[in-house]
Formats: sequence, C-alpha cells, structure tokens
Amino acid sequence: MRRLAHSLVLVLALGTGTVSAQSVVDARLTASHLDPKTHAAVVAIIDSARMANLPTEPLIDKALEGAAKRAPGPQIVSAVRTYAGQLVEARRALGAASTPPEIVGGAQAIRAGMSVQQLEKLRRVRPSLQIATALTVASDLVAREVPIDTAVAVVSGLMSASATDDQLLAVRGDIETDILNGKPPAVAASTRGQALTQTLAAQTPPNGAGTPGTLPSASGTSRGADGLNGLKPPGQAVGARAPADAPTKPPASQRKRP
Repeated sequence: MRRLAHSLVLVLALGTGTVSAQSVVDARLTASHLDPKTHAAVVAIIDSARMANLPTEPLIDKALEGAAKRAPGPQIVSAVRTYAGQLVEARRALGAASTPPEIVGGAQAIRAGMSVQQLEKLRRVRPSLQIATALTVASDLVAREVPIDTAVAVVSGLMSASATDDQLLAVRGDIETDILNGKPPAVAASTRGQALTQTLAAQTPPNGAGTPGTLPSASGTSRGADGLNGLKPPGQAVGARAPADAPTKPPASQRKRP
C-alpha cells in the first residue's frame, strides 16, 4: 500500500483539485447524475490518467458502475482513484512499452491479489510478446480460488511452452469446469496445466528441429544450415550396404601379376 500511495501523488493531487480547462469530460459521466463534487473529482483523476497515457475507459466504467449502484460519492472517488493507482503499478511492472490491454490486464491481476513481482515474472517469460490474455487468465484462476502462486506457476509454465492465447483460454475453461465439478482449485489448475504443457512438448519437432540455425528435415531431424555434412551420394542411403551382386575388387593377395 505504501508503494501504491507513493506512485499516486499526482493522481491524488488532481483528484482533490479542480478540473483543468483542457479536460475532456466523457458524456457518459455527465449523464450519470453524479453529484458535482464527485463528478469533478472523478473527471480530474481520469484526466490525469489520460495525460499519463494510461487507459481511461476502465476508470470511466468504474465510475459508472458506482453511479448505477447509487454508491456514496466518496466511495466512487476512492474506487476510481484506487483503480488508477493499479494501472500505474501495472505499467511499472510490465514496462513502459506495455500495451493498454496489458496494463488493464495487469491492473486486474493486482486487484485479484497478485504482486508486482509476480507481474514482472510473467513479463520476463515473454518480454517482447503480448501477454494480456495470460494476465487475464491468471486473474480469472485466482478468482476461482486457485492459489495465487499456483495460478502464476501454471500460466508462466504454459507461456514458456509457447501456448497460444486460444489455448490459454481453453485451459482456463477446462479448469473452471473441473472446479465446478468438485475438484480442488489447485489440483484442477496444476493437472490441466501439466497436461497442456506435455501436449505442447509432444508437438515440438524432435532433435531441436526448428531452433535457430537449424533446418528441419523430413524425418524431423536437424542439420546444419549448409546441409552438407554427412550427406551420401544419390541413391545410397546412410549406412546401407552395397547390393550382394555388385562387383567387388579381389584382395591384393589374390590379384594376378602381369
């Protein structure tokens, strides 16, 4: 909480001040019937997030959710401010180059109870690839009462095995089904995760085919990039013997001298 509060100095300051003249007020907020004080505080937080290049749509949705539930103004402001802080923390953990979906997914993971260090761990598995789906899946597993450490381990393991987004979503569905059928959440997540990891490993070409610097052959083996080492003349298989009727030279001791 201290780290979160430290990162929200700007958000907190703007949230208690007035809205700048350049603020872009979403029409949905205007029509939400928030009281003037709450409206001004919410718009100020959203405006500061926009200036920081953070996603603003989830903040608007959070304010509208509070208004729809007729929550007290201070509670709405607090919820929007907390969400803004989670977006800040998520981008810090995932890196400045993280995309809006990743930042939202990271904030969702933080809200589910995952630590910044666990977000950083997931990012390190795929440092240059989109991981928004992986973050969402991990958060959903935690919401299904899978222990946080187990959820992170399962998702990071599948990411290391190069599971696609569709495969991650499919395994999430399988885990949820197992839980609904009475299997303990941790067991369901670990079992399904291991099964998919093994399936992905079985689909990987053997002998390193497909790895950098190798070219896969039709048999699934690999050869150097030049492809010349160990090649046999055309028509002769590797390790094959000459036909039985093929002419051979007699030993030197049996040859006739002229």
